Amino acid sequence: MSNILVNKTNFVNSYEIKECGFKAYEKYRCWFPVKPSERLAGIIADLMGDGHIQGNGPWRLDFTSKYKKELLRFENEIYSLFKVKGKIRPCTTNKYSTYNYGVNCKPLIKILEICGAPSGAKVLKSFKISDWIINNKKYYKSFIKRLFLCEGHLGKNEIKIEMAKAEYLIKDGINFMESIREKLKEFYGFNPTNIFIRKYKIRKDKIQTYGIQFKIKRKEEIPKFYNLIMDQPSKHL
Repeated sequence: MSNILVNKTNFVNSYEIKECGFKAYEKYRCWFPVKPSERLAGIIADLMGDGHIQGNGPWRLDFTSKYKKELLRFENEIYSLFKVKGKIRPCTTNKYSTYNYGVNCKPLIKILEICGAPSGAKVLKSFKISDWIINNKKYYKSFIKRLFLCEGHLGKNEIKIEMAKAEYLIKDGINFMESIREKLKEFYGFNPTNIFIRKYKIRKDKIQTYGIQFKIKRKEEIPKFYNLIMDQPSKHL
């Protein structure tokens, strides 16, 4: 596997107008080459979970949380790699009193897409975990830790993760969750439950969605998950 994810060539080629790609490369050439890292794997997970990329004008990323401390953590992760900062603002599109951390930077969005972050409405889109993450235990751990914090439930008697998909993407959603499940078995010896599906909400656009999830329920595996994945002793030992 190459130790370079984004170089000048594939970055410039991501632009429809190559001249714009060359100009962006010159402006941000200190970013290149972009290499795999645990921090980058965590950012990709954040964007698959509580984040969102708008990859087609305006080029923007957002990360949503109830907690400003969590937004500052995400800001630090982005800044540490790309020296770009955004803004925190109240989220007015939902009723949960959350905040968004937003960054408007087309070159950054291009890079994150190349590295495996999905753009658009994730519930309506097929995507998978990039090979550089799923086939490397170190990067996988960083990714899965963040994804469980975004999309999971870390409880006393069970740990679960669930992601929603439109009805016509159920198979893709199952494949995505199966890839997570299989690596938990391969890398850590966990024995998660089979994947199961529950009917979820109907969106405003009348599309029926389904929650696709699996759990870790074995008594001895709960503290193991906290120790090996979350890097913290379980409170339930």
